[in-house]
Amino acid sequence: MYWIRSVVRFALVVQMGLWAAACIPPFTSDRDVASRTVRDGVIHRSIVMRDGPWVVNVLEIDLRKEGLDVRSVHAYDRVRGRETTSSIASRMSDSLRLCVAAMNADFFHKDGETVNTQITEGEFVRAARPHLSDSGTVLLPRSQFGLTWVSKPVIERFLFTGTVLWPDSGVSNLASVNVVDDRGFVLFNSYWGVQTPEDSLEDAIIEIALHREQEHGDTMVCVVTGPVGTGGGLPIPSDGIVLTAYHDSLWPGDRSLSFGDTVKVVTRIEPRVGEIRTLVGGTPRIVIDGESVAGKEEFMERTIRSFSIKRHPRTGVAFSSDSTALFFITVDGRQDVSVGMTLPEFADLMISLGAYQGLNLDGGGSTAMVVGGHLVNRPSDMTGERPVGNSLVLQASRNPE
Repeated sequence: MYWIRSVVRFALVVQMGLWAAACIPPFTSDRDVASRTVRDGVIHRSIVMRDGPWVVNVLEIDLRKEGLDVRSVHAYDRVRGRETTSSIASRMSDSLRLCVAAMNADFFHKDGETVNTQITEGEFVRAARPHLSDSGTVLLPRSQFGLTWVSKPVIERFLFTGTVLWPDSGVSNLASVNVVDDRGFVLFNSYWGVQTPEDSLEDAIIEIALHREQEHGDTMVCVVTGPVGTGGGLPIPSDGIVLTAYHDSLWPGDRSLSFGDTVKVVTRIEPRVGEIRTLVGGTPRIVIDGESVAGKEEFMERTIRSFSIKRHPRTGVAFSSDSTALFFITVDGRQDVSVGMTLPEFADLMISLGAYQGLNLDGGGSTAMVVGGHLVNRPSDMTGERPVGNSLVLQASRNPE
């Protein structure tokens, strides 16, 4: 049986290699492909593959084209909340920018808070340092997809780090952004809301409102705009942040701040790959350097085995070996016309499309792709499109030069 499986596997690999150049799935010749140019540098393919059967939607984006920008958008522009991808897409068009397409992104909790770090236009929407598990081991972050300000795509297991530099030369740990945490200071910005939480982890020990004066790479230069507060519920300046400490040991008793004092806040992710403009999370990474790693436990990022071997609706993001082609990919599932894919099948699909690096995003009932203002896939929930935590959005200039 082993040699039979090996021969079959070899045949499948050969077959996939032959079809990869055509940029359409290799699983069978019994398929229908509808392809259209949405705008210069953007191609949408709708693929029906009868041997699954599968219904696949692929958006291929040429990252070299001027005027095209991919950004992450959280539901209602808050760290908590859920909104359909269609709704997010509809509000991302204005007089200057057109929303060309959108696709659901990260896994999320019931309240819409995403599981992983999110960065939008260079600003942290959510970030937290890894916690220890019950066994005392560090829970490593899951893989995340990002784009730098020069449109370089990356997939890494990024770690958030942060520090606060006080006027008296003291240094404090910044534990998180918009995530209540007693291991260090917490940075709250407008993505949290209009004021800091009042009753999380007992009463806040100390809170300081800061106005953002300048930004130099990963460093915000801020000035104190009011007195030190306690108890939570401090208004968050529209042009600034609030630093909150949930433990008295974080604030030396002899430290004093005055209106206008300068405070520097450093936020970054490691490894450093350039200045990140857009970042969303997913799990697991299923294509590395053009090879499928789906189903291999050492790459599964602690996802359960059934998540990999069962067929589900899938959403994924991938990019080519030269980092110029970006792919948004969805596979419908839990339907007679499309049964969904295992992660190994999804990885093979990515590779056949030309992916060199690929990441699985939130799937199941969350899977949704919008192109040109229309939902192009068929979500699996009986109630229709599911409200999600965040989405990846492709915008274009209305009047390209």
